[in-house]
Amino acid sequence: MKHLLFRFGVYAALLAAAFFTPYVIVSGPARLLAITALLYALLATSWNLTVGFGGIFNFAHVGFFGLGGYAMAVSTVSWEWNPWWGLLFGGLTGAAAAAVAFLPALRMRGIYVALVTFIFVQLCFYLVLAVPGLTGGSNGLPGVPGLALGDFRLSDAGGLGYLWLTAFAVVALVIVLHHVIRSPFGQSLIALRDNEQLAISRGINRIRQQLLSFVLSGSIAGIAGALYVSFFRVADTTLFSFGFVTLGLSMIFLGGTGHIWGPVLGAIVVTFVDRSLTGLGAWQLIIIGAGTVLVMIFLPKGLAGLVDTSVRAVARQVRRRRPPSAPQTIPSAPTVTSPGSRIDHARI
Repeated sequence: MKHLLFRFGVYAALLAAAFFTPYVIVSGPARLLAITALLYALLATSWNLTVGFGGIFNFAHVGFFGLGGYAMAVSTVSWEWNPWWGLLFGGLTGAAAAAVAFLPALRMRGIYVALVTFIFVQLCFYLVLAVPGLTGGSNGLPGVPGLALGDFRLSDAGGLGYLWLTAFAVVALVIVLHHVIRSPFGQSLIALRDNEQLAISRGINRIRQQLLSFVLSGSIAGIAGALYVSFFRVADTTLFSFGFVTLGLSMIFLGGTGHIWGPVLGAIVVTFVDRSLTGLGAWQLIIIGAGTVLVMIFLPKGLAGLVDTSVRAVARQVRRRRPPSAPQTIPSAPTVTSPGSRIDHARI
């Protein structure tokens, strides 16, 4: 019961933090930076489901992200759909692309999956260039309409609505993935990651479980890409660039692959560092990549692991300093003797 109350308390705190975020971040540039970080957090967290918990190192999520963004742009600009339907279409496109990208993983392992999925991202890039009449080709597809609720546009007031939407989306994703990882499905993914042969021998269907993880994470990445394009109002080929690959993986490994909220922390840190290093050109990604490598060497569990270890250490110190409770004395029961057993010392 205590664990259940604690869990609901954490959920309530996260939702409250998401609600009050726009009231804390009030300036336009700060909101722009926060929305960008939260959009990256959606991408990194979805990617972590396959990389961190599934043990499938891949680059495909950049392709899912980009295709979801282009699905949003094409459906709203060329087909004149409602942007909310375009957002859903972006998620479905990401899920379908994930099912296709998973096919090489049927017979490949390790670095070969990484290489094939990197080729998949390049195929997505050239696919966009191959149909310029639909996607705008190398010029991109500008003029993507933003999301709105009636007369209120989410981009108004410095992106107030987008900040609320992305903050609640990240919190909801963390809560959902927390339950997914604790479910039999999530535990089977971890079992396949840790010892695939043993997991298969215990009856776990590798293809089905990993395919489901790809499709689920691909749909989330597609929605993240659709939100990204909707916020910045343009879809172009930079969505498939190597810069997104570097940033996404840096967020995952910097934050910590073994934690659900690790990529969120990594996304926030990397986004702020990335903006701070604007103007350094190629050195920008070099510094971020080098910093990520150093963290992987000295902090294998990432920043989230460091935070977790620190919290546990503080909790242990608090328990040690707590004064021991006084031992309870249990009163002894009175001795009852029968009248016949008494000895009349006066007669002796």
